[in-house]
Amino acid sequence: MTSIRRSLLVALTVLVVAGCGGSESTSGSSAAAVAEVVPASAPLLIGFESDPESAQWQQADALLSKFPGREKLLAELRKSASEDGIDIEQDLIPALGDETYLVFLDFEDGGENIVALTKPRDEAKLQELLKKSDDPPVTREVDGWTVIAEKDATIDRFAADGEKLDGADWFEEAQGRVEDDALVTLFANGAPITKALQEQTIPGCDPPEQQGTIRYAAGTLLAEDDGVRFALAAESEGAPDVAQGESLLSQVPSGAFAYIGSPGVDLAGLGFTEQIRCALESEGVGDIEDQLGVRFEQILDLFAGGFGIYTRPASLIPEVTLLLAPKDAEAGVRTLDKLAEQAATLLGSSPRPRTIGEIAAKELRLGPVSILYGSNDGHIAVTTARGGIEALAGGGESLEDDEVFKDATDAAGVGDAEVYAYFDLRRLVDLADDVAGFAEEDIPQDVRANLEPLRSFVAFGDTSDPNDVEVGAFLQIR
Repeated sequence: MTSIRRSLLVALTVLVVAGCGGSESTSGSSAAAVAEVVPASAPLLIGFESDPESAQWQQADALLSKFPGREKLLAELRKSASEDGIDIEQDLIPALGDETYLVFLDFEDGGENIVALTKPRDEAKLQELLKKSDDPPVTREVDGWTVIAEKDATIDRFAADGEKLDGADWFEEAQGRVEDDALVTLFANGAPITKALQEQTIPGCDPPEQQGTIRYAAGTLLAEDDGVRFALAAESEGAPDVAQGESLLSQVPSGAFAYIGSPGVDLAGLGFTEQIRCALESEGVGDIEDQLGVRFEQILDLFAGGFGIYTRPASLIPEVTLLLAPKDAEAGVRTLDKLAEQAATLLGSSPRPRTIGEIAAKELRLGPVSILYGSNDGHIAVTTARGGIEALAGGGESLEDDEVFKDATDAAGVGDAEVYAYFDLRRLVDLADDVAGFAEEDIPQDVRANLEPLRSFVAFGDTSDPNDVEVGAFLQIR
């Protein structure tokens, strides 16, 4: 790790945990001021709240105080810092200002072309801190900001005359999509990012004709009363509307404690399969489609109407089920039959017919575990338990009716947004405890205690307009 990254990441990590109480202030990482010196061509600007007396750090400290291991971790960090000759209160905090920024000038050279900016409370302390690195970076004052980089040439490039970020139309719009007071604020410049992505195309593999161009993305990480929130807004131009079908969340049975899913996306229509074939061919990989016995389009058709993977309690081990809404359920089952037959040639076990309730299914034994799959009313389930097939018949409450799920999504403020991921962290911790018990082991008591405040994790978003997307995630802590 380069000296600038190591120095700043260590500093910010310690500040995250240390919190350091004090009177509350209202500073925040809006990035408006620093934008006057950042080149408009920079693809990425990340702002860190580095004032331990700010409202956000007070909130973060309140959250961290719910974990019994906070003091132990802080002591370890203080000890580690002291071994490098650094005192957190005397050396580290004065070395940074209320806000600290990282600016990526491009994504070349393995991400080396970055600079850091801050207005240190004590410039001498910052210089002393940086000198403790094995390869000390260079610094220069630019319009009142102390700029830190690996090389003078990098600062020369940063400080060169030219259009600045505050004059870019996209940045003005992006400023309205973030909270002024946040732990971390991110601004991504769409033009250089789109160009960098296009340059990553495998030689000879033409990118999809319809992919659109990103204008900007803006995100924040915030500490709140009962958790940590991440929010991201992205605007683009000419993005194709590839969403199709609806979420399968209403088909997931109540009691599931983990879920990941999405509405359907027309990847085949975007030329995704041709990209896969071209990439495999360029790497000299054999014809995987022949080995699988199915075409890539047939596999993607399984996911055409969306998918959902969920886990819920079962008799011995938790049930894991993949729920699908293919374009054609009968054709989808035939695709699974072919995949199962190929698996059978490797495992020596052929799929056999099963009837579960009124649903015709098939079972493939994989040692002590069985994989079942079947279809009903246009949906397909691939599962480790007969309950996953039985759920295809419907009739019971769905996860959307589950009180624990509703508590998690209410806390996250999901509203009408689509839920992409949900984890009941309390149940997952209990599951880990049970698994450890089977192995005649116990989760250490201190680990268990530090997992106790975790309640749930929810990821959600609104992608109804492909040119104006909003997504978020919330980690609930109590």
